[in-house]
Amino acid sequence: MKKIGVVFPGQGSQYVGMGKKLYERFSEVKDLFAAADKALGFSISELVLNGPEEELRQTFNTQPALVLASYAVWRILQNETKLAPYLISGHSLGEYTALLASGYFTLEDALKITRKRGLFMEESCPKGKGGMVALIGANMEKVQPVLNEISHDEYVAVPANMNSAEQVVLSGDIGALKEAVEKLKGIGYKKAVFLNVSGPFHSPLMKEAAEKLKGELKSLPGGELAFPVVSNVDATPEKSRDAIIDKLYRQMFSPVLWEACVKKMVTEGTECFIEVGPQKVLSNLIKRITPDIPCYNVEEYEDIEVIKGVLG
Repeated sequence: MKKIGVVFPGQGSQYVGMGKKLYERFSEVKDLFAAADKALGFSISELVLNGPEEELRQTFNTQPALVLASYAVWRILQNETKLAPYLISGHSLGEYTALLASGYFTLEDALKITRKRGLFMEESCPKGKGGMVALIGANMEKVQPVLNEISHDEYVAVPANMNSAEQVVLSGDIGALKEAVEKLKGIGYKKAVFLNVSGPFHSPLMKEAAEKLKGELKSLPGGELAFPVVSNVDATPEKSRDAIIDKLYRQMFSPVLWEACVKKMVTEGTECFIEVGPQKVLSNLIKRITPDIPCYNVEEYEDIEVIKGVLG
């Protein structure tokens, strides 16, 4: 049996109508969506399937919506293939879907905690004060000293997502980010793209939100993990309950070490990656990070048919 690494996408992969074909085809997916509506006390399923997009894009809606859509794909994939991953991970929010798939969270707890996470993130920084910018073709040897030089107190710009050798996302005070982009022009990156996000995620400005989240995480029972989850903060496989709470707490204000997570999964023996959920953001990154390892995206039933062939 191949050693399969399963990964789940993070915020930005969502779109109106994700999961619709599986919802129409499988009663189990309809049941999951109905359970989600009950857990959250409003129709998240209506928002996922029909929008409106502006509401789906609000962080506190996006987070549970994407967890639900990705988990629905996972359940059907597992039912159809009996897939047991060797290692499992997720990008930022996707780490919560990974923990749900592995059995740490129940569906109800995963949806409630990600909605609260989104609310805490929204509340932690005044609108328009914080942001994120992607540096394409980044040269971190040039970038880091400039960030160190301009950052002080809450006027900070820090690496938030170490996605691949070519892509780094910075986060922090919007003024500090603009100053960094200006100072690094022509030396630290090929292209800078300011992201359409509502806050400075994975930066020290999320510390207050992280403290609130930690209290909520501690109140959840947390189940035994069926598969080790490679965490974003240190790129190591984890099965300990207390360590998971601490890592999810630190994840809020620490960089997502995505490239390191993928490389760790490979050095641990992963022979094939499967991205489970909407779009192909992680598949595209993995193909850049480890071009020799096969990588597949599973979102629709046709994709599951392909995986059946891969798994033999």
